[in-house]
Amino acid sequence: MKNKILQKILGFIFCIKKSGEINRRCSTGQILTELIIAIAITVILAAIGAQLIGVSLYSAGSSEERQTATRLAEEVFEALRAISQGNDASSQGWNRFYLPPDGSGNESTSKGIANQYKIIVSASSTWEIANGSSTITLEGKDYNRYFIIENVSRDSSGAIESVYNSSNDDPHTQKATVYVFSPNGEQFAFSEYFSRYLNESTAQTNWSDGSGQCGPYGATSSVSGYCSQSNIDTSGGGNFKLQAQ
Repeated sequence: MKNKILQKILGFIFCIKKSGEINRRCSTGQILTELIIAIAITVILAAIGAQLIGVSLYSAGSSEERQTATRLAEEVFEALRAISQGNDASSQGWNRFYLPPDGSGNESTSKGIANQYKIIVSASSTWEIANGSSTITLEGKDYNRYFIIENVSRDSSGAIESVYNSSNDDPHTQKATVYVFSPNGEQFAFSEYFSRYLNESTAQTNWSDGSGQCGPYGATSSVSGYCSQSNIDTSGGGNFKLQAQ
């Protein structure tokens, strides 16, 4: 197409015959009209070409941003897996997930879009959940990231419901959604479900440590005390008796 247009323009320029006589086809009005049409077509083609190049560059940039956002979201998911399965002297890991951010939150009001969380590294080099969002700088570009936690419900067949129904709440499953904002303002969202599948319990065989032992305790710890009592006889080793008032 471009070669034909170029040939047409050159034909207008050299519309004089070799003998020096003016070609009858090359009247001034006709030459001007056809030249304008040729230039207009060239401009249109150039504009379309520029748009295609722009779309191609934008698509390449958007694809790169999505790949980066995916990596940032996966980092959060990996940290949440470690947190949900870890126990220590402060709390069971699942409690931190179910009652964010530290196991002492509320099972309902500490979740949802109004509660933004981020992943931090504690002094003991372990992952922890904290309030707020974080900014990550990669190759000189700043990405903003936070995640939310939502309750999950299941229908009678055990399938996860698309809209949460508190009557069918499943306390053993939680949904985490990570939001990543790129430097150019694009928003990316990634979701993943987490299930509690590790069942652990704390064994207690006596009450020798007395009152004031209110915990919380790690899931596999050994407890020998209690928080408080009223009208209970704990002198029987691993047994206790109700006392008459």
